[in-house]
Amino acid sequence: MGNETGNFYAAPLAAYEVEDGENTSGMGKFYPAPPEVAGWSWGAFFFSWIWAIGNRTWIGLLALFPYLGFIMAIVLGVKGREWAWQNKRWDSIEHFNRVQRLWSIWAACLVLGFGGLGIVAAIAIPAYSDYVGRGRTNEAYLYSQRVAANVGDYIKENHALPADLAAADVSNQFPEAIANIVLNQDTAQLEITMGRGGLQGKAFYLSPSADKDGNISWRCLHGEIRQSVLPKECRYSAADPFHL
Repeated sequence: MGNETGNFYAAPLAAYEVEDGENTSGMGKFYPAPPEVAGWSWGAFFFSWIWAIGNRTWIGLLALFPYLGFIMAIVLGVKGREWAWQNKRWDSIEHFNRVQRLWSIWAACLVLGFGGLGIVAAIAIPAYSDYVGRGRTNEAYLYSQRVAANVGDYIKENHALPADLAAADVSNQFPEAIANIVLNQDTAQLEITMGRGGLQGKAFYLSPSADKDGNISWRCLHGEIRQSVLPKECRYSAADPFHL
């Protein structure tokens, strides 16, 4: 056969040798990217498959698959700029770098935006929780002060603890902030258990003491509740034993 027959055993094509100033963008992997294109791509790393579609780098769609997403994001961060140059036509290196810089800026905005929201949430959510908690503990504290006054009057008049709160003329209907109030017959302390919300089931205490005239005063113990969500009067952690 003549020489016109194709040589099926020819060596594979070598990479194309680029002339200075030649724009090889969009011409495929056999046309190496210029040195100015190399580098890490934050846009490709953070936006992965979205960046891949915008830059016609279809291998980046592997980031949509479970378990491959993060790995592919790293690969795109390393190789993305080179692939974007080879897969899509650009007016110039300046044009390419300008567009990739915009992708990086949007990535930075995304990180800072979510980071800022995370910081705000980390501050605002506990602060709001404390605000709500303080409202409930203030309500509970004010009510328990009235209960303590009744119990104190009973002790002064009878020189003894009431058998229960009803004996001190205290209703068993409590406000929503309070689940229950119990008079401890051993310590004479009032145990105020919180009702609904994040403090539900936790308790603070009112502990009595008597002066030489038999007048009863009460010290607020914070108990299981953080002092930051209780009235400032509830700064104590312990009280002296009470004796009649």
